[in-house]
Amino acid sequence: MSKFDSRELIQRRDALKIPLHHGHFFVLRHIKMFTYTHLTSIIKPGMKVADVGCGGQPLRSLIKSCGGNYTSVDVVQNSKNSVDIIADISSIPLPSKSFDVIICTEVLEHCFDPQKALLELSRLLKPSGAIIITTPFNFGLHEVPYDFIRLTPFYIEYWFPKLGFKAPNVLQLNGNELEVMATVWGQIFAPTEKTSFLLKGIFVILRVLMNLVVLAVSDLLQPFLPRYFFLNMGCVAYKHSDISSTPVET
Repeated sequence: MSKFDSRELIQRRDALKIPLHHGHFFVLRHIKMFTYTHLTSIIKPGMKVADVGCGGQPLRSLIKSCGGNYTSVDVVQNSKNSVDIIADISSIPLPSKSFDVIICTEVLEHCFDPQKALLELSRLLKPSGAIIITTPFNFGLHEVPYDFIRLTPFYIEYWFPKLGFKAPNVLQLNGNELEVMATVWGQIFAPTEKTSFLLKGIFVILRVLMNLVVLAVSDLLQPFLPRYFFLNMGCVAYKHSDISSTPVET
């Protein structure tokens, strides 16, 4: 999330809407389910919460409804001019131990150096504070050319203890092979500016049919799938409370 002129980022993540005809239906569904589940269980009234890589701030109203004091951070201002802090994720001009909770969704793949980014987020967290992260795995290129990396659960398990965090409380692989195929299908039948009105209608029908079929059988068949392919990863971890657990410089 280095500083750059990115018009796409300004439009990023205005909302976590999940219409069935959307090609990213399953991706958005998992992001919403994971973030909503853990934000509502962790945030208590009066907690200071940072939304790092906030984009259009789809989580702002939820965080405020939980009683959290919301601070937004992103590398560029959004179209609503509502980002509080404009900064690179690896160098945020705020005091150490500023926040009880940090949420960082679908951002780390855009970082040149995810370790440095996580070290900065660790610095901003209070002792015993929580970090909630989602990051894609089997997902197409986006915000091109600022899409740099895909992380695995083994990366998280290895680096978090070195960066001031405890081992993750939750490390969840979201999606399965069927949902990955449906997402790829959705991209194959994504309309372009040159697509005729008739074809656009046909593409919508095809995406809805595929998503309906996969939605109906995905949970049922998931125990039998190898899960080597998944859409994204969700993580909840807490910062160490003792001063002996000093994060390493990367």
